[in-house]
Amino acid sequence: MRVILCHGTFDLLHYGHILLFRVARAMGDKLIVTITSDRYVKKGDGRPVFNERQRRDWISECRSVDECHIIDELTGVQAILKYRPSIYVKGRDTIQHTQVIEAERYAVESVKGELRYVDTGTVFHSGELLSGRYLAPREDQESA
Repeated sequence: MRVILCHGTFDLLHYGHILLFRVARAMGDKLIVTITSDRYVKKGDGRPVFNERQRRDWISECRSVDECHIIDELTGVQAILKYRPSIYVKGRDTIQHTQVIEAERYAVESVKGELRYVDTGTVFHSGELLSGRYLAPREDQESA
């Protein structure tokens, strides 16, 4: 069985996340999504907006997601070691060389998996959506 894993905060579930889950699920037999527990979310005052239980329940309702779990760690390393994914999927907006990404890359390689960045088109950011600074193009306007 080819297990695919996505990990993140997913504070405000939005269209970009849905696209990420859809693409990730198509890569394997089972999509597991893990979320960072509330105590490790460091995105500013009032964040996360939705608590870990709400975020887990919301993601669990997504058609593409087979399982969703809360991970009480700062990174996805624990989830990677537990679920041993064939592919660990991140959005293209997370392409960066940070200690977190490098630790996750090392963990994925240690379980003989692969880190893949997915480009779903328009990049969405929960923080921008919450602040009102981001207005996504309407689908009927994208082709104009």
